[in-house]
Amino acid sequence: MPSSSKPVFIIVPGAAQTPSHYAYLQHLLLSQGYGVLSALLPTVGTSSPVTIEDDAEFIRSRMLLPVLDGEKHNVIMISHSYSGIPASAAAKGLGKDDRAADGKETFVLGQIFIAAMLPKGGDGRDLIATFGGQLPPHIRVDETENLVKCDDPKPPLFQDVSPVLADAAILSAVNHCLTAFKSPCPVASWDEQAYKGRCAYIRTLNDQAVPYEVQNMIIKGTEQEWLIRDIETGHSPQLAAPDKLSAMIIELAQQFEVM
Repeated sequence: MPSSSKPVFIIVPGAAQTPSHYAYLQHLLLSQGYGVLSALLPTVGTSSPVTIEDDAEFIRSRMLLPVLDGEKHNVIMISHSYSGIPASAAAKGLGKDDRAADGKETFVLGQIFIAAMLPKGGDGRDLIATFGGQLPPHIRVDETENLVKCDDPKPPLFQDVSPVLADAAILSAVNHCLTAFKSPCPVASWDEQAYKGRCAYIRTLNDQAVPYEVQNMIIKGTEQEWLIRDIETGHSPQLAAPDKLSAMIIELAQQFEVM
């Protein structure tokens, strides 16, 4: 194990988002001595038929395992909105007890979900089905290009972000592959025994994309106990209130580290 005992945060961007949307949050976490890794998901910026399972495999093989096995650091995973599904699937079997049983010393310390989707998966249902068979009104399906698009992202995603930053965030976004929304959701890991007490959900109280009431329904539907934190922002707290969000994340990390 390297001399630094602090874990590495793996930040998995939400739908149509890139690591640039989390850059200042990454800076704040780095400034507190934590490692940070983020990456563009395979389903972002492509019209090729890339699935949500492909995202999960990428997160596991290119983000989690290189840090756990290659660099020998513990990991805390942060997912946002859409990415809660592939990120949790990617962490399957990587909790403390499971890794120890395989003779591994490093593991996923915890999972932090920000306004995230949490279907259990494995039943053949896709992301659209988790929305009751119809996507939210701000999302437009383009079957011809095999993309999902948001023609006016500022109201649902960036309504409380400063105008200049919101415009830059929109400029930095790319469309998301429709196949990801129509392919079966992989099996989540948030209910594994190894993650008991190690899963947190940050509710965004003023969210226009995934409303607070919907977030509560999502949490209730898991039938699990969660560490709940609330932040008074819309759907993008990493842009609207990065200092508050980073402090919240570090507080949760410190809780995971002593378990």
